[in-house]
Amino acid sequence: MSLPLALRSLTWRNPTPVATVTMLSLSLILVASFVLPLAGLTGLIGLLVSGILGLSLALWRRLTQQASTLSTLETPFRLASDFEMFVRYEQLAAALLTISMQPDVIYRAVALEHLDDLVRQARLVAQGTFVFEGTETWRLVYERLLRSPGLHRYRSVAWIRTPDYWQDEPGRKSLAVNFELVEAQRLRIERIVIIDDPLWPVQETWPVEPVRQWLHEQFVRGIDLRYVRMSELTHEADLLVDCGLYGSRALGVQQLDEQGQTERFTLVFDLQAVLDAEARWSRLAIYAESWKSYLDRYEFPG
Repeated sequence: MSLPLALRSLTWRNPTPVATVTMLSLSLILVASFVLPLAGLTGLIGLLVSGILGLSLALWRRLTQQASTLSTLETPFRLASDFEMFVRYEQLAAALLTISMQPDVIYRAVALEHLDDLVRQARLVAQGTFVFEGTETWRLVYERLLRSPGLHRYRSVAWIRTPDYWQDEPGRKSLAVNFELVEAQRLRIERIVIIDDPLWPVQETWPVEPVRQWLHEQFVRGIDLRYVRMSELTHEADLLVDCGLYGSRALGVQQLDEQGQTERFTLVFDLQAVLDAEARWSRLAIYAESWKSYLDRYEFPG
């Protein structure tokens, strides 16, 4: 509520504190005009106007606080139009009521700590960020995104630091989804592979197995494949990220453990984050060579 709106509440039928003070001030000025000189009258008017403005500001602050409280009370009514969200609101509210009735002080302390974690997670979700722990949970979300309507291009950066990268069952299943969608012409997949130098020494024609077959299979199955050695990115450390761009919809960043398996997968639904990742992709593409052009120079051993 703005200050002018607060001032409009001055009515004779239902006077507010500001209205009452204003009416008394006008009466006082009227009486004083008969007994005070002009200078004294001017000073009195200034004093009264300052008082009225101060009172109006205090009233406006109080009304603003009340409006904030009313907004909180309106939350269930606003959520009522979204049935799925409202059901979860009711479940959370019921759980909070149950927790609040527990008298044990240790229980309450631990409960509040867990609830603080939930609040932090909820704020992340509200910002469009989801964090998944473990490989299988990541794979399911990954597949849902790739199959989602309206997605026509997927750009991936695969940072290979171990020979068994994506060689586990979830990795093979994810790659199978890639092949299926490309062969059905439902999705264009572009992948730049960053290879740690020990996995493809400069003096060697081909990378170590099973990396070599892993790369070639993707090319044969229709994925637009490019590669770059890590040593070529020495001065471009920010490009060393294992990630996926799901059109302009979302960015996924994968963190791997020492065995090359997914430790954490962060999914961000934020256009600016996607645009920043697209800019990094364009920079990375400058260093990368296509697998096709490499095969034009060297015959694949089979």
